Amino acid sequence: MNRDEMLMRLSQLEKDINQINESYDHLKTMVVELIEENVTLNLENDNLQMFIHEPKQEEAKVPKKHKVLQSKDNLAMLYAEGFHICPTDLFGKHRGGEGCIFCLNLLSDHK
Repeated sequence: MNRDEMLMRLSQLEKDINQINESYDHLKTMVVELIEENVTLNLENDNLQMFIHEPKQEEAKVPKKHKVLQSKDNLAMLYAEGFHICPTDLFGKHRGGEGCIFCLNLLSDHK
């Protein structure tokens, strides 16, 4: 194999790697968006379920699940505003527009 052929193959390999990296970044962005949408829809579904099953009397005691859901809603709101809510050293710091799998996992686990 001569030098020109090696350089041509190396150049092609670099282009292929760059294309794979771009595809990976795009796929990662799509996955984060889908997870965020799923968390949002789950929260909305939980709220609707509570609204449907909520006692009609004003004096009725608020179920425990309602209190947990309010906390989860607050965390989801903070995450939507761009802050980390995961129990790491990043808690409360701005995410800079990036999705955080740990934060999303926290939102999806606390049902």
